[in-house]
Amino acid sequence: MSDERNDLGDGTAADTDVDRWIADVPALLMRLETWHTPEGFATDRTPESLRLLEEALVLGYEPEGTDESRDFLQGAMACLGESLMQIGGGRWGWSDGGHPLVLPDAELGLEPLDPLKLVIEAQERADFQVFTETARTLSAAVEARRSSAPGWKPVKRRTPGLDPWARNDPHPWLAGWLAERREAFAAWAADTGADPRTWDFSPTSLDTLGDLVIARYASEDAYRADEYGPFVQGAVWYVGEVAVHHKAGAWAYHEAEPRIPREEVQRNIFLERPFVNQPTVRDGIGDVPFHVLAIAVDDRDPGALREHLDWYREPDPEGGPVSYRGTP
Repeated sequence: MSDERNDLGDGTAADTDVDRWIADVPALLMRLETWHTPEGFATDRTPESLRLLEEALVLGYEPEGTDESRDFLQGAMACLGESLMQIGGGRWGWSDGGHPLVLPDAELGLEPLDPLKLVIEAQERADFQVFTETARTLSAAVEARRSSAPGWKPVKRRTPGLDPWARNDPHPWLAGWLAERREAFAAWAADTGADPRTWDFSPTSLDTLGDLVIARYASEDAYRADEYGPFVQGAVWYVGEVAVHHKAGAWAYHEAEPRIPREEVQRNIFLERPFVNQPTVRDGIGDVPFHVLAIAVDDRDPGALREHLDWYREPDPEGGPVSYRGTP
């Protein structure tokens, strides 16, 4: 293990490097999905997504030394490493060569996994099998350990902003928006003209809201033009609150980085609008209430609101394939 710096937390330069890397991982994954991979690719860190990631790298990555190519490479390394840790647990480490390593759960007795070397091997072989073969080998090691210790599962050190964790304090803009919406809720409910008992935050109440928003807006363009009006803002908050009540949801808000072109910001529906995610649910999803309501209006389908509510993941009673602990 000569090419690793394995002891985190002792104030070494490697600590600083790996801490910075871990802090960047969520943004790297977002940019990977938004900028560098085909439409439909999701950085969901599942074994099934690894082949698609490898294809995108082999077919689309060029080591040109530009900011864009470096960002693509780093995003792929982050996605690959986090995917492997969803199988074998462990944590991020740092190599003497100056790049991140994956250190699987120590009980597996495995050498560090090097995402950069795996990317290079994938490009050299060009058969789209390197990442999935690595995942299968890691899975086999986990199963072998479980056979000798029933009930054991790998432990992964949490990556903040990515893995299940307690709800964070909201973004300052989001905190203000939520307070404003709660204060305006009674007036919004009265303005809908529906029976006040309708607005009990139940899934069935979304059907009434779907009917109302469709009746109010003849087209998606008309709906979008009223985005910042009190009715749409109240509807956005209500749709999200139903997910908060019933799907372990939590409000979130992401500012766009200044260097991201405005057209990219507009294309990514999770930027600069309040959305709901599931921070305490492994592989929990996020959904953007404004976007869901736009779909209902455009499709003239009030059932779209409940359909999207059903998309949220249910908490796994077994806790998923790995356990989580601590922060980096």
